[in-house]
Amino acid sequence: FGSRNGPSGAQPQRLRSAVQQASQTAEMVLIPKKERKQILEHLFKEGVMCVKKDPRACRHNELEDIPNLHVMMVLRSLCSRAYVTEKFNWQWYYYFLTNEGIDY
Repeated sequence: FGSRNGPSGAQPQRLRSAVQQASQTAEMVLIPKKERKQILEHLFKEGVMCVKKDPRACRHNELEDIPNLHVMMVLRSLCSRAYVTEKFNWQWYYYFLTNEGIDY
């Protein structure tokens, strides 16, 4: 019952380093309530929002004072709760408000 990976402790060590590496790359995005409120107000007023797939963009194209990453994350969260529907085309996300989103 020999191991191909060498000593028996080599596999858990590789697994631990992979988990540590993954946790370092995935960071939480904290969005201030003021910005979240502005995003939701704009979405409710327009009914549709376009977001370029560029998390490094410093400003959103419609909301100039809010980073693009914050808009992406708020709308992705709403999409997971079925408050908006998402269409992706040519590196742009298009979010459409649903009836459940209007009730929310």
